[in-house]
Amino acid sequence: MKPHAMSKYFGNGGHVLRQHNSAELQFSWRGKSDGSARYVERVNRYARNGVEYPSLAALLRAVEAEHVRN
Repeated sequence: MKPHAMSKYFGNGGHVLRQHNSAELQFSWRGKSDGSARYVERVNRYARNGVEYPSLAALLRAVEAEHVRN
């Protein structure tokens, strides 16, 4: 993972933030905290709530889908 911070808006109200040199991603949805995910470097995947995702895009789609259902 690159050593710089990431801040990205996605979907219809989502935001993900990663601090410098951290494998943890913090999510918010419409301004409210929405948990976190972790980048697992040894397998090159993202993990959230016990589920692994092959890419950041797949993880963001899954988070957005959680909110579409609710």
